[in-house]
Amino acid sequence: MLLAQITDTHLLSLAQGTALAQKRADTLVRVVDTINQLTIQPAAIVHTGDMINFAPTGVQEENGYGLAFEILSQLKAPFYPTVGNRDSRPDLIAQFLAPDILHADADFCQYRIKLENADLISVDTKSDTRIGTSCEPRLAHLKELLQQDCDKPVFVFWHHPPARVETIKNPLQFENIERANAVVDLLDGYDNIVRILCGHTHRSDMLKMGRHAASTSSSIATDVRLDRYADQLADEPIFQLHELQADHSVTSMSHFAISSRANAA
Repeated sequence: MLLAQITDTHLLSLAQGTALAQKRADTLVRVVDTINQLTIQPAAIVHTGDMINFAPTGVQEENGYGLAFEILSQLKAPFYPTVGNRDSRPDLIAQFLAPDILHADADFCQYRIKLENADLISVDTKSDTRIGTSCEPRLAHLKELLQQDCDKPVFVFWHHPPARVETIKNPLQFENIERANAVVDLLDGYDNIVRILCGHTHRSDMLKMGRHAASTSSSIATDVRLDRYADQLADEPIFQLHELQADHSVTSMSHFAISSRANAA
């Protein structure tokens, strides 16, 4: 089974009329085109947060979710997002998730998607600041989601890594280590978690979170990407492909996007 991950698109409203807004939209179009042209289509595509750059709740025509939907609705495979610190929780849910998955008035963007060979669990790490957090209601709900089928392989995806990422300036991007440990400790109780997928760091890294392997992915918005690439690759967007093997191990690879068929409009 193949799973695609995109993250940190940081879309801006094209109504701003800026070159940066157009560039970020065009970059996402390139990523969508590339995923659609993969020989083997992914079973699903997940977005690990910060879909747009700023989100005044309820102003979709200005905050970028309309543009995001216009581009991402072109994906051939099913698409599932989680919420980042730059996202509006109710607007993202209303735009991208059907009511039978999650209602727009849900307290948290947490849900489970059943696929043929593995399931997906979205975890909400959004706080009132830039950094991530957890809380008892979220953890209790996550436990319910994890217990739905403890034998089936599960990909968990969220925005903020609840672990130290030593390759970034501020390694712990969680409210405090106790809250981070609470999330990791809960997941440690489940053997069927095959990979934890994270965003937020704007670079690709492999991490260990308790007993489980985790990874972060480069930001699709290349102007804020923190990976180091050759100058000729500086504007080439990268997404991740994660392949679930028969033994439930996961092979991950970075994939550059192809040139776009046209500018986003």
